[in-house]
Amino acid sequence: MQIAPDPNNKHFNCDETTQQKLVNSSFWVFDFMEVATKFGEGRYLVKIKPERDAPENQAKKFFTNSREIKWVLDRIRERNAFPRRVTLRASGTRYYFE
Repeated sequence: MQIAPDPNNKHFNCDETTQQKLVNSSFWVFDFMEVATKFGEGRYLVKIKPERDAPENQAKKFFTNSREIKWVLDRIRERNAFPRRVTLRASGTRYYFE
């Protein structure tokens, strides 16, 4: 039918992981969306892959409420610069991209 999907109704159909499991690892960020969870509004659900050309079945997603990660993701979207390779770091309970 060649009808484009609704951009306001995205779904990331992949396995979920956690920020804690990704600390000190590098991966490609492909997309994100703002979601409400049981923990509150304004969380981001982030879609990642281990390599830029990795098959879709290797994609994962994780939730974040890190102000620093959300700020970086917003800047990447503004620049239309997805996918982007990042390294996730943590300092205590603070998560951020390098």
